[in-house]
Amino acid sequence: MGRPSSSGADLPPQAIRHRRQSSHDKRQAAARRGRAWPPNGCSKRSKLRPHDADDLITRGASTFRGFREGIGHAPGHYRFFAVMDQESSSRTDRASFQNEAFRDISLTMSGPVEVVIPWVSLDQPCMAYCFGKSPGTTTLTHYVGKSGSLRPNIQYALGAKPRKMKAIAVMERLRELEMGLWEDADDTYHSLYDKLIEDPDRDHPHYDRAHQIHDLLTALCNPMWIDFSQPRNQVVAHFFNDADDAVSRRFFHQLLLSIELYWRIHAPDHVEKAKRNLLLQLPPKVAWDLALAQRWLDHMSIKKEQLSYNKSTFTFDLRSKNRQKEALRTFAKQLKWPNMDEIEYILEEDDPKEMNIEDRSSETMSWFTGVILPGPTLPFLLMNTLIDCDRDTGSELKSLTHMQPNCGFQYRANTYWSYQCIVGKVLGAGRGVNQVAGWIGPCHYTPELSRKQSVLIRQLDPLEPRLLSKDIETMSERTTPLGPDDVNYPVADYDVPTADTTSIQDNIIRIQKLSFEAVADRSSKSDRIHDAKIVFAFADKSVPILLRYNVDFIHAFPCHSGPHPLFWDYRYKQVRVDDGLGKITNWAQRNRRKHGGHRSTPSSPAARAGRALALTGRARSESPSNLPAHTDLVEVLVVEAYGVSDNEVFARAWCAFWGVSAVVANVKETCIACAVREAYAACVTVVILTEGGREDEGDQGVAF
Repeated sequence: MGRPSSSGADLPPQAIRHRRQSSHDKRQAAARRGRAWPPNGCSKRSKLRPHDADDLITRGASTFRGFREGIGHAPGHYRFFAVMDQESSSRTDRASFQNEAFRDISLTMSGPVEVVIPWVSLDQPCMAYCFGKSPGTTTLTHYVGKSGSLRPNIQYALGAKPRKMKAIAVMERLRELEMGLWEDADDTYHSLYDKLIEDPDRDHPHYDRAHQIHDLLTALCNPMWIDFSQPRNQVVAHFFNDADDAVSRRFFHQLLLSIELYWRIHAPDHVEKAKRNLLLQLPPKVAWDLALAQRWLDHMSIKKEQLSYNKSTFTFDLRSKNRQKEALRTFAKQLKWPNMDEIEYILEEDDPKEMNIEDRSSETMSWFTGVILPGPTLPFLLMNTLIDCDRDTGSELKSLTHMQPNCGFQYRANTYWSYQCIVGKVLGAGRGVNQVAGWIGPCHYTPELSRKQSVLIRQLDPLEPRLLSKDIETMSERTTPLGPDDVNYPVADYDVPTADTTSIQDNIIRIQKLSFEAVADRSSKSDRIHDAKIVFAFADKSVPILLRYNVDFIHAFPCHSGPHPLFWDYRYKQVRVDDGLGKITNWAQRNRRKHGGHRSTPSSPAARAGRALALTGRARSESPSNLPAHTDLVEVLVVEAYGVSDNEVFARAWCAFWGVSAVVANVKETCIACAVREAYAACVTVVILTEGGREDEGDQGVAF
């Protein structure tokens, strides 16, 4: 960003003032409150030395740094991350876990499991950073991570075939390995190469652990095994609880190889640095095998019961079942589940006529065993388990799956929505709504769905371009509080935007209802695709807003010692949600530099329909100009949505209609200047200012 000449040699003072004021709404001058600017002892003509500028402008302000990291076995592919300086448990943009069991949504590949570092997690983007502090939001790190390479296509060499083993031998060996690999070197060698895999070099036997690790890696790369890195394979109980014995035998054989590898990598004498380097360089397929091994060892135990002299059986001990029960209770209570008495009754397991709770479905088996792979499956395992433990839900809500995450459902007088569904992202701002383990609710009831009905929501990709490496690598220098480095910093180059939270009336905007229209024929199945609208009462009119685009809302990182000054070149336009926002149309197209090209949009009905039915999960496309996304960002729209929660819901719905993501900034935690710079860091074009609703709103309109 260029800095105007403070001396006026290149630009006259009038031009400087004009350029600075063009980035602010004229009404804003009357609303300035908080930190005085110019600071005491300075005038508009003063210049600050670097030390003074740091103290007066940068101290306590949010700062953002981006970096990329190459993906092993996939040259030219990168993952993206954003780091906020001075992040701590008391100063963070991500939600805390309401129960320890919910931490299983992510897995740290190396280091202490309680320390969450996004670039060493197996799941990418790191799911521990998926949920922002306010319902329906995400974090900056997770947002930029979605533009990186998520699942590059990796070709694996044909791995060595394992030896054939009887099922009883596999189960016996799994029991032996539950507490670790305590055999001496000779026994370890023979248990591996005489029973599990072939030693590729019998003339020079592989007694060395490094050779054994390599041989197990090669064996697990064989395409005969289940690839747990693929989302469709990540409900583990589908395999070990399968009615087909061949499927379950193959699963346990693969699990055994994975645990053999796990204990060799995590041997007590394996140097920590070497172990960490190895774990971060594993082929993704094998890394997920190790995740399976770790989760199995953490939560499951195999017991052998001798039925007769020559006959025995194996049973499973669900060591974390009570933990998982308590987590399910927490989940249901946070969502204010309308049938808690039924849930408590089933979880007590006192009725001999009821089947074991883990035997109700593959989802309940996965949840109560605790063998849950990191990533997006946990929210759906949890919700499906809750539904399976409530007999009143019937069969109407059985179709929820992480493979179609643009979903939600109505149960009795409330609706509940997945964190990947735009309806949940928008309604997350509503009063009385919580977000827990990837589900948002309880949300408003709709008369257009039955009392027990699940739906898929048609939602398009946002209109923002995908971030490129250049956007990530320049994040810090593009968003520094001081602007470009200089020998001194003119006071006139900064101003302090502050919030006037009393300017918006509470009774102008109210949610009237949710509205759904089936895309397919109404005779189709109950989870058919729908368009979703929110109908607002706006003054004396009804205003329906179609939630067209699956945009994101980024919870602003908290600052302190604010409000902070903002450098003049971070241009923004400020409007009120009840006066001005509705007049702004097509913001994504208007807020774009001219590069000699434009983004194509489907023009024919067939093209529009084809794009609409591509429901979710696709990465944003790159700009046809192939230029970094930040070069498209001209100005940030700052929407004042203070007051009642419905004001923020309206602002989010407006974003969903026009296809623009936003930074959601609670002015009780951060300031306008830091929120605007975070929008520039993420290359999004909207900031929504909120207070998180009024304390006296209660939960009116939401039934429990």
